[in-house]
Amino acid sequence: MADMPSDILIEVLCRLPVRSLLRFRSVSKPLRSLIDSTGFIDLHLKNSIETSSNLSIMIRRDSEIYLINLDALSDAVLLAYPLMCYSNKILILGSTNGLICISNAAEDIALWNPSIRRHKVLPFLPIERIESTWLGTRSFGFGYDPVSEDYKLVRILQFINLDNEGFVSKVQVYSLRANEWRDSEDMPYVLCYWWKKGTFASGALHWVVNRKFNVKKHEGDLIVAFDLTVERFREVPLPECTEERSEERFRIEVGVLGLCVYMKATYPNVGIDVWVMREYGVKESWAKLFSVAKAESVGSYKYLRPLAYSRTGAEVLLELDNQRLAWYDLRRKRVENVSVGGLPDWFEAEVFVGTLAPAAASRRDHGKKQSLEEEKNKKNRDDFLSEGFKLVL
Repeated sequence: MADMPSDILIEVLCRLPVRSLLRFRSVSKPLRSLIDSTGFIDLHLKNSIETSSNLSIMIRRDSEIYLINLDALSDAVLLAYPLMCYSNKILILGSTNGLICISNAAEDIALWNPSIRRHKVLPFLPIERIESTWLGTRSFGFGYDPVSEDYKLVRILQFINLDNEGFVSKVQVYSLRANEWRDSEDMPYVLCYWWKKGTFASGALHWVVNRKFNVKKHEGDLIVAFDLTVERFREVPLPECTEERSEERFRIEVGVLGLCVYMKATYPNVGIDVWVMREYGVKESWAKLFSVAKAESVGSYKYLRPLAYSRTGAEVLLELDNQRLAWYDLRRKRVENVSVGGLPDWFEAEVFVGTLAPAAASRRDHGKKQSLEEEKNKKNRDDFLSEGFKLVL
């Protein structure tokens, strides 16, 4: 290795999984310095994203989080997360560039990289109260702002008056670089599925919304994006199918597949269409990826969600009814169930990329300042817990 040109060495190392790189850090001080450098961490991440390598499926059930290698689909491995667990439940608020944002029932939130076993607890942010006649909901979204090179967590608090169908919302953004929460512009839309986190793609978080609240209508009308750079909402153009079949009753959902935003249109008792936006923000770039009828080879199912492409791009991994995984062959239009050892009987799944990305904005994120912040967070959390969970979430 001493005689190997540095550029070739870097080219080889950036193709390795994180587990191997962590072992190689012990070989020598120069090698450790290289692997720990910001430039190499960024190069390794870039290569992993471009080649769809180092990918895993993260599985959550109640208080348990598992990891499954996507290429091998090997047995599920139980992970030890860094937060205390209350009420037997841990939530995954989002995953970006190998960092996972998790939360517990006490409203503790942490950014966590399970690959390198590093984490950072965020400043505590209590939930504001409002009149008891209003229904309170919330949604989170976690993503990366490529312009400021900053990881951001967005929290939307929405309060709905069931009597007059009015609503108010408050949007707050956490910046890892600044290590603080700040208020952002309010969201002038109603969340359709408040229990679903925002989908991150192309520098923005995406939700399905309506312009007005309607007790009798639950289907979403729009997809909106919250741009993490300018921190403002904008509407995402939908495929023409939503206009052509506007009189039919269907439900839309938004997600990310590969690096592209997808829209899933579910037609009750008929089936689903999955559309992919090949060029972000361009309406004409929407293309139908596949359709599945209720009577087709997927079998009996109530819920279907695309997760990831296979290495060849010829298949799509599906999550069915939060109970099983299956490969959908795009050419043959066939489904093959996936058998994974250790998989719980009910779960939520999402794609995770293994990286060396640190969970803190700076390695100097220690010392007296951090200790004071932790004490403040603990006091705020204790005050919140002493009041009880009064908000219906």
